[in-house]
Parts: sequence; C-alpha cells; structure tokens
Amino acid sequence: MVSNQIPTFSLQKTLPRLPVPSLQETCSLYLRSVAPLQTKEEHDKTKAIVHDFMTGPLGRSLQERLIDIDHHSPFNWLDDNFWLKKAYLEWRAPLMVNSNWYMLGKDDDHHPQELLANNGQSIPAGQFSQFQIRRAAHMIYYALDYNDILERQDLPVDLGAGKKPLCMHQYTKIYGITRIPLPYCDALVETDPASILHIIVLVRDQIYKLQVYQIVDGIKHRLSVDQIQSELSTIVSHAVNLKQPQKPISLLTSWDRDNWALARNHLLTLDPNNRSSLTKIETGLMALCLDDYSLGADVASWARTSFCGQHNLGVGHNRWYDKSFTLFVENNGKASFVGEHSPCDALMLSYVVDHTLAHSVTTHSSSSSSWMSADLALFNDQPFELTTRSSHAEHLTWTTDHHIDTYLLQAQEDANTTANLSDPYVLQFHDYGTDWVKRVAKMAPDAYFQMILQLAYYRAHHKITATYETGSTRKYLHGRTETIRTCSLESKAFVEAFDLPSTTDKMKYDLMVQATVAHRKYTQIASDGRGCDRHLLALKLLNMDHPVSSSSSEQKKAPLHGIFTDPIFTESQTFRLSTSGLQAGDQIMGTGFGAATQDGYGINYMAARTLIKFGMESKSNSTTLPTADFAAIIEKTLRDVGELCERMTRKDAPDNNKDATARL
Repeated sequence: MVSNQIPTFSLQKTLPRLPVPSLQETCSLYLRSVAPLQTKEEHDKTKAIVHDFMTGPLGRSLQERLIDIDHHSPFNWLDDNFWLKKAYLEWRAPLMVNSNWYMLGKDDDHHPQELLANNGQSIPAGQFSQFQIRRAAHMIYYALDYNDILERQDLPVDLGAGKKPLCMHQYTKIYGITRIPLPYCDALVETDPASILHIIVLVRDQIYKLQVYQIVDGIKHRLSVDQIQSELSTIVSHAVNLKQPQKPISLLTSWDRDNWALARNHLLTLDPNNRSSLTKIETGLMALCLDDYSLGADVASWARTSFCGQHNLGVGHNRWYDKSFTLFVENNGKASFVGEHSPCDALMLSYVVDHTLAHSVTTHSSSSSSWMSADLALFNDQPFELTTRSSHAEHLTWTTDHHIDTYLLQAQEDANTTANLSDPYVLQFHDYGTDWVKRVAKMAPDAYFQMILQLAYYRAHHKITATYETGSTRKYLHGRTETIRTCSLESKAFVEAFDLPSTTDKMKYDLMVQATVAHRKYTQIASDGRGCDRHLLALKLLNMDHPVSSSSSEQKKAPLHGIFTDPIFTESQTFRLSTSGLQAGDQIMGTGFGAATQDGYGINYMAARTLIKFGMESKSNSTTLPTADFAAIIEKTLRDVGELCERMTRKDAPDNNKDATARL
C-alpha cells in the first residue's frame, strides 16, 4: 500500500467531542419513538411522566451531573464512563452466539473444487488438507499485513459526510487485545501490537504460540507465506500425533462469564505455568483455528460452525472466544472470522477481512504446482518434539485437577444448550441491490431495507415491535454507536396498510416513502450523537446512586424516576428486531450476530450494488419462526416491494432496469 500523506491517527485531535443532548430534545425524541407502541391512553400517561422528568428537579439535577462528567472525561462522556461496561463487560451470558459476531469469507479464486464437493464434506472428519494449511498461512500473512499498515499509519483516514474525518480509535482495538472473565464485570487486556511477535493457533483443542515476526538487526520482519505454512504444518503434525493431549481448556471460553471467571481463577492457582500459558494467549495478536472437520458448506451449516465451534470435537471446541479477532479455516479450505464485540465494532474488522481475502492463495507461492496437486489430506508424521521441528512454535500446557475436569463437563453441557437453542441462517438475495433501490425505488437504500424488515416482521407476527439499528457516531472523538429506533408512526402506518386489499399501489408507495424519510431523519439525529437511548441510559445509571437530602439532614438515594419504571421504557428497549448494516463486503459471503432477546431476531445485512446478504439468528422456541422461514418472508417481501416500486416508477426507469424487472 502506498504511504498515505495523512497518517492514520493524525486527525484525532481535530475531532469534536460527543455532545450531551439537552433534556428537552431527548425527551421529545423518546416520546415520538414510543408512540407507535402505545395506545392513546398509555401514551398520555407517559407524556405526563416524561414532562415531569424534563421539567422537575431530579431530571435537571441528573443532567447537570452528566454535564460535569462530560467536562472531566478525557475523551467522551459515554465511552469513558458507561458504555463499555454496561453494553458488554458486565453482561454475563456466554460470548458464544450471544455476543461474538461472525463473517463468512468467500472461497479462494483457486479453491480446489474437490474440497467443495459433497457440500464441502469430501474430506472425512479428523483429517486436514494441504490447501487448508496453505490458505490459512496466506490469510495470516495478509491479516498481519493489515496490522503492519496500521503500525505504519498508512491506512487512509475514514471520511464521513462532507468528507469530514471519522474517529480512527477503534482500529487500535483489533490486534493484541483479549477480553478476560472476572467476577461481575470483565476486563480487556491490551498490549501494544507493535511489541507483539506472536499469534495463537488452535488445533484439536491444543493451543500453540506461533511467532510470526522475527527481529533482524533491530527491525521487525513478518514471516513469509511459505514460512508460516511450514510452521502450521509442523503444528498440525504435532497435534495429530500427540499421545497425551492437553485438556480442552479453550472450551471454558464458551461458558457464561461468571463460571468462566471462577474456572479461570482456579486454573491460575494450580501452577504458575497456567498464568504463563494464559498470558501468551491473551497477548497474542490474533488467533487461528484449524479444524479437521466441516459441518457443511451450505450457509446455514457454515454459520452454525462460525457461531459454535468445531462440532466433531464438541460444541464450543477449538475456539478462544475471548480473542478480539479469530480466523478459522475448515479442512475443506473454507474460511470464517469471529470477533469479540467489546473492543471495537464489526465494521472495522470487516475491512480487515476484506483485505485478508482480497489476495489469491497463489500469491507468493514458490511451489504452487506441488501443493495444488498434493494429496488433499492426512498428516502422518511420526511423533516428535516440537522444538526439533520449529524454532517459532510452542505448545502451551496446563496443570489441571478434578475441579477443572468438572468445570469442563459443565461447560460442555451449557455449550450444548446454547448451541441447540441457536438457529442461524444466511439469506443471499440476488434480484437487486443498492443500485436498483436508488435508481428505481428512488429511496435511500438503508432506509428501504429497514422498511423491508419492518414489513417482514409484521407479516410474520401480525404486530410491530421495537427495533434497533446501529447508528455510527464516529464523527466524534471515540464515538461508537447510538440506537436508531426504526419503528415509527410512519413505519407502523406503512406495514399495517401494505397487505390490505383497499390499499392502492400509490398509497403503499407513498407510505413507504414517508417511512423511509422518517427513518433517515432519525438516522441523522443518531449519527449527530443526539439519539435518546445512550443519554437515557446514563441518566438512569446516575439516578440509581443519586444522593438527595432528607428531613434528618442525612443523605439518601433518590428513588428511580417514573420515566425509568414506566413499562414502555423497558418495552421500547426490548429489541425483538436487532439489526445492523455493514459495508458491501465484496469478499464476505455473510455475517451475523445473535438475537438480543429470546423471542426476537438478530439481523446483520450487507447491501451491495447488485445483491444483499442477510445473516440472521433466532432462538428455537414457540415465539419465533424458524430463521429459514423468517428469511423466506424477507425474501418474498423484497420481491413484493420491488414489484410495487417497478409499477410505480417504471415510466421513469431507464432501459437498463429491464434485467432487474425480469428477475423480479
């Protein structure tokens, strides 16, 4: 990459600070957002409660406390004080499925078709392929290349509306960072990536430290693809021939956070070597997982593997879910990525993934013909000491006892429960994409697809629901996200009228346009840092320990204000539709995260020019549809709305839309 004249992080000090919205604007926005979820009588009661909060002494006092917090926060009142803990680190649910996101990488341009036959299961379980090892080495090389680009500050500064710079801070939270479990609230272990020389490799639940940089004459050099491939082959051979493998300690990372914290703490008490092994894992730049198995190449099976680990070893195995960034390659050569959500948002990692996948495996190969024609499976080396084959790899070992054995059994049971409840699916819709939406439907693509999801949910469940969409606040220093509340009075009118026989095409189209306009307005408010959710979260947390004087001149805590105990406050944040849009992701075949509620859907979508990919997850229960069935409703809704837009705008559509019309 050509060096950028503007270093990656050089404009950080020019960014404005995240604003503290006024009480009036937050309360007004909140009232508008809850209106579609209430009857008139319910809404009138809520208006009175909100007015009291907005004008009364408690609301004003909490607001002034927040302004003081903003004044002494080094970067950002939300990120410095509230968001990371409350949104992520205090959450006690397992990271597997519930918090980690996944991305499915495209097949390599030179992917051996033999490996993709039989739904990607042509190689029996328990075997590795030469192509798998080569591709893993290649992808590690380019994932590290992105790390080097960041270290040199050669990554161009991201630009937002009006070509204004966006905050680049989250790019410092990709490599060399791990979430560790602690009682009640987790923590992030961060090490300067420039000082780290190793990654972590997992094979059959065995964990290896692999040095991927060498220091020569004081200069750090990345290993070549061929060198990395040789090291990975040695590691795989070692794991295959182990007579006494180490216990599957990585399984514990799939457990709920309090139990994993208990198990980790006990592990540390058994032997100083356990601390050493954990430190090497937690400081590694990233993790690579090599699987001698594939659940299947179809997107539903592939997504399940991405969520839940290497299934032939057991659900939750051969992963370290706490690492911020993990690549795994199945024995058929298919590659996926998993991220731990707390250090940074998935958007940043999607750029790393695109960079990693953008280069064909043949690049840098000095012996491509030999490995391309090699036996596709089997490492049958005789047992050996790792140090005799490699100066770069170290097998990490553990001292365990019967308590750890019990923890592993319990973790396995809970991982099975978590996985059995999870129902993932990926929909790849090829009929049209963002080009068609802008040219024919004449709407903003993101707002258009959000209305598709609103209508699909209404068709599936015959009601509307509170809906979350991720809004970016990166125009501000250390800005991350704000909630875009998609469900509005306008979206409610649209979905309730769309399938009525009495609703004309013009009425349907006009109602959708009005709904997308309302959504765009809310999106702008959120990106300006003036959404209501983050502000109300901070005010509620302050209310929970807010001191007030009593008649006895002693301080006591103020009772929680009615705005926070009003049933609509919780209902409006019960996001049965939890959604997020990423970049087009040309190298990514699908991406997803877990549903936010037991009776809802988690939907991540990547809208490209000619297609859109929806990664979905729901829980297997009586309150949600099977995710594949919900995907079918989304697909039908995309076609129904597409046909409506064609009928309404056909006269204005240019001739090059005929192909899209035919597909619809």
